[in-house]
Amino acid sequence: MKDYFSKEKNRGFSLIELVVVVGVLSILASIGIPSFNCFQKRSKAAAALAAIRQIQKECEFSRLTTPSNSSFFTNNKLVGYENISTSNRVNCGTNTVELIPDSSNTNILPIYKYNSQTKELSFSYKGVTGVDLTKCLNLVCDTNLGNFITNNDELISTNRNIFLSKIQQNSDLTMEGSFAEKDCSAYVLVKGSTWDQAQSNAKALGGNLTTPNSKNENKFLIDQYTKMLESEDSNWNNGIRSGAWIGLNTDSEGNLSFADGEKLDSNFKSPYGDLQSEYPEEYRNKNTRSGYHLLMKDPSGHAQRHGGLNTWWREPVSGSAFYNNDEGAYWGYNYGIAEVPLCTN
Repeated sequence: MKDYFSKEKNRGFSLIELVVVVGVLSILASIGIPSFNCFQKRSKAAAALAAIRQIQKECEFSRLTTPSNSSFFTNNKLVGYENISTSNRVNCGTNTVELIPDSSNTNILPIYKYNSQTKELSFSYKGVTGVDLTKCLNLVCDTNLGNFITNNDELISTNRNIFLSKIQQNSDLTMEGSFAEKDCSAYVLVKGSTWDQAQSNAKALGGNLTTPNSKNENKFLIDQYTKMLESEDSNWNNGIRSGAWIGLNTDSEGNLSFADGEKLDSNFKSPYGDLQSEYPEEYRNKNTRSGYHLLMKDPSGHAQRHGGLNTWWREPVSGSAFYNNDEGAYWGYNYGIAEVPLCTN
């Protein structure tokens, strides 16, 4: 009689077998999950591309049958994108119609634009702009734009050389030796004890003050410029302070805007220092705009107690004027970080 209850017949998986199974499943997941995410992103981007093309057709056809100021298109809600209007019929207008990713898809999906004056369609995605919409779809799953950068070396090299030439021509506006490059962006430190002055100098080089819109970019700038920006703060026993203006700024009511029009990645929580969500009444009372700086070192310890270093801190756009500093008094933020895109035609 057979022993159906023997240990040999009913033994479970061995530890080695379980390790092998788990390893295989991990490999399959590492392949499958990114592919699925890519498929989702491409599907949303493709739907938005079809929508902007339909908007172009409807606006141009409508203009043939109605006065230009009465032309319209049908509004469709797109997954992953902001709703253009609450109305079903939207006036084409005389400027640009934009399909902009919603807050959870910023820098995950591309921005599409239809210019009603030139009748041109274009896109903007992670520092790359253009009119080749097929290329745009290919960028959606291009991690860190690696393939694009490899295939567009000549374009990037040309833009880099133009930027370096402008730095050389405007050497009085920049810190020597501060040029840096990452992905589709180039950076340099520009002089400016006020936010406006730093932004003006950045524009003179063909760019804007940077808006670090990802954790990697924020860390890159910290690693690149902390040492270069160090100065002795005479207000705190000559302790070391390090920081520079970035592109984030506000109007006198505290409404945020970015110098280059970019937005933050959806998974990158704005690294404002703690207690900065409310705009100070003293700023409002004095009708004062503010600019933000990336703060790497603070000898006072204030930043460490309220949100931490390597975050963004608000100051009046002209700190010396706001605080009535005496001429020659120490001011810690005399540079801004300028950014120029390298992947644009």
